[in-house]
Amino acid sequence: MKVLKFGGTSVGSAQRMKQVADIIRNQEGRKIVVLSAMSGTTNKLVELAGYLAQGNKSAAQELIANLLSAYKQTVADLYKQEDSKQKGLELLNEHFSFLKSLAVGEYRSSQEKTILAQGELLSTQLTELISGPPSTSPPH
Repeated sequence: MKVLKFGGTSVGSAQRMKQVADIIRNQEGRKIVVLSAMSGTTNKLVELAGYLAQGNKSAAQELIANLLSAYKQTVADLYKQEDSKQKGLELLNEHFSFLKSLAVGEYRSSQEKTILAQGELLSTQLTELISGPPSTSPPH
């Protein structure tokens, strides 16, 4: 079994994500794939958690809007087919709806880890749309 680990720079742009998807697709046999958040995303999510902890909801909302805009551009660059773009936008909506809910509701410090995980989850799910779902074949 192979473990393929890609850091934030490796998935830092649509073009880089496509290259990672090609590498994943071209690896034979069973594999575990680990993707970091896109470059800069984790820092922005740490900043977001800080704003929420301080009760600065307007700064949190602005940061979320900026990050969402950047991810929408990534989706536009990443997928050429409309159905794939739509799936990518649905993923963004799911993750950013969660973040937006924190910026208008009650924030608890226990939610910080969930906030920080959004970057890795997005990278993984967006790349999976390119490379296809993981193989579910039984071990040999």
